[in-house]
Amino acid sequence: MAKNTPVTRGKLRILGVLTVLILLMVFALLHYRSKTVVLELALYSGNSWGVPQNFAYAIYDKAVEMFEQRFADEGYTVVLRTGTMYKDYSEWFAQLVLKGKEPDIFLIIEEDFTTYAAIGLLERLDKYIEKSDLSPDVFFRNALEAGQYQGSQYSLPIYIVPSFLIVNNDLLDSLDLTIDLDNWTWEQFYHLCEQITDDLDGDGAPDQFGVEGYDWHHVFYTNDTSLFNADSTQSGFNYQRFSETLHFLKKMHALNQGVIVREGTFEDGRVGFKTFNLSEFRVYGSYPYRILRYEDFDWEALPFPHGPHGSSKSKLYTVQLGMSSRSRHKDVAFEFLKFISSDKDFQYQIWEYSNMLPVNRAVFDHIYKSGIMQRDGMRPLDREFIESVIANSYIDPDFKKYPVIDEYITQRIFTIIAQDEDISKGVGSLDQMINELLEDEYSVQTGKR
Repeated sequence: MAKNTPVTRGKLRILGVLTVLILLMVFALLHYRSKTVVLELALYSGNSWGVPQNFAYAIYDKAVEMFEQRFADEGYTVVLRTGTMYKDYSEWFAQLVLKGKEPDIFLIIEEDFTTYAAIGLLERLDKYIEKSDLSPDVFFRNALEAGQYQGSQYSLPIYIVPSFLIVNNDLLDSLDLTIDLDNWTWEQFYHLCEQITDDLDGDGAPDQFGVEGYDWHHVFYTNDTSLFNADSTQSGFNYQRFSETLHFLKKMHALNQGVIVREGTFEDGRVGFKTFNLSEFRVYGSYPYRILRYEDFDWEALPFPHGPHGSSKSKLYTVQLGMSSRSRHKDVAFEFLKFISSDKDFQYQIWEYSNMLPVNRAVFDHIYKSGIMQRDGMRPLDREFIESVIANSYIDPDFKKYPVIDEYITQRIFTIIAQDEDISKGVGSLDQMINELLEDEYSVQTGKR
């Protein structure tokens, strides 16, 4: 029988130590796995307002970094699912939903929101908000309402992009024109555009214009409140006000004599006004980027003019984040939603890492009080003005078929104006068309006719 030599005993001790270490590692790994919660977050690249964003995911990388540091003791981890463009995101996400593999939390395309809430895909957040220290007062009201469906909160806003007009002051000054903002109506706007419009080269067609990017949405919402009824099952506009909208659009269309104002004409100094949004303002209102487009003349931001029965309004773009109702980590997912939408330290990073505006009102206050805009070389953007724009903004209807219906409305309005159709008949045909399209939408949702 072999003796237990010193060498053999040494090997046994080493083997024993290795066995203990392996067991400790296994127990540690099992403990880590039982403690760690891994969330998946789905993102798209791009946006609905058409302004390129360099390093599109940088702000989300920062959010994950800060969140994981904040909850390091709990071991929370967030994994990003990226690489899908904005235009492809709905289809890509729908495929994940059909397979039951959607992430715990995800960005929501505007027109998908109502469908996701209605079919139960989105977790209702009311009970989580009630149990937390999250106050609605943290947010801009319109941004929070964009995530509500049938009186409940189904998503939280991350950031917003308000829209407005900009004016070429030098062009107006050269024509000895002034703007009376205390009486900023359609009529004043029309008369300014009429005096700006000109045939500079004498070929019989105008090549200097009143406004670029101005369409029926900017006119309708400054004279009426809504296209549809409260539950988006029928048209809800006022006949008289829509008639006023079409009359005004006809007048504006006639100024250009059928000439289409091409994108970029404002930058050439040959347009008085242009529709704009805050992302564009941040890009082209900051040095050195403003020298690329808007350095040859003085320009500033303005509200939209209003109709005889309305007030100045413009579209508010919001980015919303929701939680899957099938997530296995709902409490942690809500912690991330709350963090990214309301945490002051992170919301400040939105100004640093993107061209958008934080949705947290306290951070908004800090930006204006601290002189950050001047540090960033931005043109001044009056605080009272931008607060008014946000407060008086509207959110596009968010049911699934709205983009299709919107396109039909746009085409029909163009036909009424271009072919000089009777206004009253045109309004009636719009009402009928909208109701037929909404009836088809309702039939698809309910399976009823």
